Amino acid sequence: MYKFFLILFLSVSLQLSSQINTQLLSNSSWTSVKSSMLDGSRDLFQKPSSFLVWKINGNNLCEYIDPWYSERKSCVNVKIEKNAIRVADKPIYEIEKLTSDSLIVIEKPEGVTFPDKIRKRWFVKTSEVLKDFTDKATGDSIIITSRNAMPSLKRGINFELLESYSKKKYTLNFETVGEIRIFPKKQKVEVTVDSKKQNKDNQVAIEFFKSTLEKDYKVWDLTGFESFEKIIIPYYLKVKLEDGDAGSIAFFGKVSFEKDEKTVVRVKDKFVSAENFNKGLKAINSQKFDNAVYFFNKAHEDDNTNTEALYNVASISIAQNKTDVACTVLKKLKDLDQKEGIKLYNEKCSGK
Repeated sequence: MYKFFLILFLSVSLQLSSQINTQLLSNSSWTSVKSSMLDGSRDLFQKPSSFLVWKINGNNLCEYIDPWYSERKSCVNVKIEKNAIRVADKPIYEIEKLTSDSLIVIEKPEGVTFPDKIRKRWFVKTSEVLKDFTDKATGDSIIITSRNAMPSLKRGINFELLESYSKKKYTLNFETVGEIRIFPKKQKVEVTVDSKKQNKDNQVAIEFFKSTLEKDYKVWDLTGFESFEKIIIPYYLKVKLEDGDAGSIAFFGKVSFEKDEKTVVRVKDKFVSAENFNKGLKAINSQKFDNAVYFFNKAHEDDNTNTEALYNVASISIAQNKTDVACTVLKKLKDLDQKEGIKLYNEKCSGK
């Protein structure tokens, strides 16, 4: 896609070691612990609740994105050679670092060269993540789990709940929080719920959620947690089910809705955003720069991950000596923790 930039990113050279022991990837499981863009900018698609585990077995790579359900996965055939993990002979991940317990990869989408559009991921061996987490609780009989270290369900309870709710043929729209408490020695499960300010239907649905989890201790995989007397899993349950609609259900750790000080990512309509972005490019080609600014701003309103739109507004405004306009959008880039935007804001807007 054509990009209108007065700001040019420096090309980044990936200095990889000449040889990496890819045998370390065989029959391994890796938990993603961090991601950013290659230039250090915030990964706008990484939510606080994001979960990702890679399991590699021979030439098969499976991605697990649900910490609750151990079998929710997608798998692809890969070829691991030298410093790359390839699919269909095209490099998708370049291995920057690989040791017995750590893995750093750089995702290389075809044709993408800007470092703020290339993602970098840090992984730690899953067994080490769990060991480190449980070691910190050594001597305690109770452990409170985290997103990356928690027991998982052997079957998709969330799908089971949704199917049951759908059969009831009533409207549901509620959120609730609480704790799942597992007692390995007693082989018992208790669930606490907050059902305050809920209507009758919602209270029935919440009670069904509670009883479903409590009735079957054996549905939990407690590997790594067997020695604790009590395992506490904070949770957040959100159910939205309209009459006659398949609906949706989200069930994940409490970390997902805790206050995040970072600017919230909002994607209202990615398609409309792309349309307005392209209108902005056409306006530039027609030398209608005010129109271009309007369309780029609209593009960002519908998808605030569309940082190119803001860079373009900043570029046009700087060229027109409209510093106030440029600083407004550069501040947005700064709030989104985009490194080039921060640098330009500090250069152009200091003292404003």
